[in-house]
This record gives sequence, C-alpha cells and structure tokens, in this order.
Amino acid sequence: MSDPTALTADLLAEARKIEQLVSSLSGSDLNRRETPNDWSVRQIIHHIADVEVGDAMRLRQMLAHDAPLIVAYDENRFAEKLHYDRPIAASLATFSALRASNAAILERIPNADWSRQGRHEEHELYTVEILVHRSIEHDRLHLQQMQRALNSPT
Repeated sequence: MSDPTALTADLLAEARKIEQLVSSLSGSDLNRRETPNDWSVRQIIHHIADVEVGDAMRLRQMLAHDAPLIVAYDENRFAEKLHYDRPIAASLATFSALRASNAAILERIPNADWSRQGRHEEHELYTVEILVHRSIEHDRLHLQQMQRALNSPT
C-alpha cells in the first residue's frame, strides 16, 4: 500500500494547482481549447467538479458499506446535458469544497480502510486507495490539458 499521508497530500496539492491556474484566467482564457475538438478550459473545470462529486460519493459508499456497487457514468453525456458552457465559479467551489472534505475523511481513516472495496461496473478491482490514485492522475491529466489549451494558438 502507498503511504496514506503522502497520497492525501498529493490529492490536495493537485487541487491547489488547478485552483491556482484557474484563478489567474480571464474569461476568454476559459474558452481556449488545445484543438477545436477538445474540451475548453471551462468544460474541463465543470468536468473535474462532476468527477469530484462522483468520487466523494464513491469514497463514502466504500467506507460506509461493504462492497457497494460503483456506477459508471458517461462524461461526454454529462458535458452535453449539464450545460458546460455556464460560469465556472460554482463548479470550482464544489470541486474545492469536496476535495477538502474528502481529504479530511482520508486523514482520519485507519490504514485498513484504504483497502475497502467497491464493485465498479467498469473495473475489476476498485478500492479507496485506487480511487485516490485515479483522482490524482485525473487531476494531473486535466491540468496538463488546460495548460496545453492555454498555450495553444487556437
């Protein structure tokens, strides 16, 4: 098992990087895309907030229930149906608040709880530790995507 303290610190650090990047952006920057077919920075912010909502519930389900069903969702359908063209303030606040709440829970659970499992529809094995690793990697992927979009001439 990875070091829980380090994982939780990484989880919070990635969120801070996203918050810092987004806080420095102008309105036109939020509409920038790496390529015309990619999500805009605005859409990415809404997406990471929606993922954090899902991960917050998944974390709580795995900690409170034995082997709960973890339901998958279609991120592109979310982008289509949840108005990803709206202002980002509420989504950024949601992301930040839920990330802080999730970290506060993770800081208090015993090491054994990092192995608690859920039955994910798309993954063979899904534990609290895997959820946190995936969240960190997801943040890094989208932070890089936003940086590429901001550096793109389009």
